[in-house]
Amino acid sequence: MRRARPADAPALVGLRVELMRAMGEADADGPAWQDRALTWFRDALAEDDAAAFVVDEDGVVVAGALVTLGRGAPSARNPRGLTAHLSNVCTLPPARGRGHGRACVEAAIAWAREAGVDSVSLHATPDGEELYRSLGFVDATYTELRLRW
Repeated sequence: MRRARPADAPALVGLRVELMRAMGEADADGPAWQDRALTWFRDALAEDDAAAFVVDEDGVVVAGALVTLGRGAPSARNPRGLTAHLSNVCTLPPARGRGHGRACVEAAIAWAREAGVDSVSLHATPDGEELYRSLGFVDATYTELRLRW
């Protein structure tokens, strides 16, 4: 397991495509969003407010997790105003069941903790929920609502 570099952007997009397919996203194979994601990963991994962790097998990235920092107004529950969001957690099917996803998530959490965040959030799929709960994630106090257009 290692920290991803900007050169790993294509592999991280590949993991994201796999994740979107597993979630039933209709446009998972769409080239437009993938091109934007490739640019995003290259740029984000060169900065200090995002980190991805990956596992290689035979020179191929087979698992990964992304953590991004968010800044907001401090509050009683978030005294530093710094949070993190965990996403893009995916292991390719042939590499599953070996603890790669857990290793990547644990590294992402450790990185976020070192960055000084007050909390880490995520959106869990049914397949990932057990892993996250075993690492201490709990239901959020407040319901998340979203407005899309």
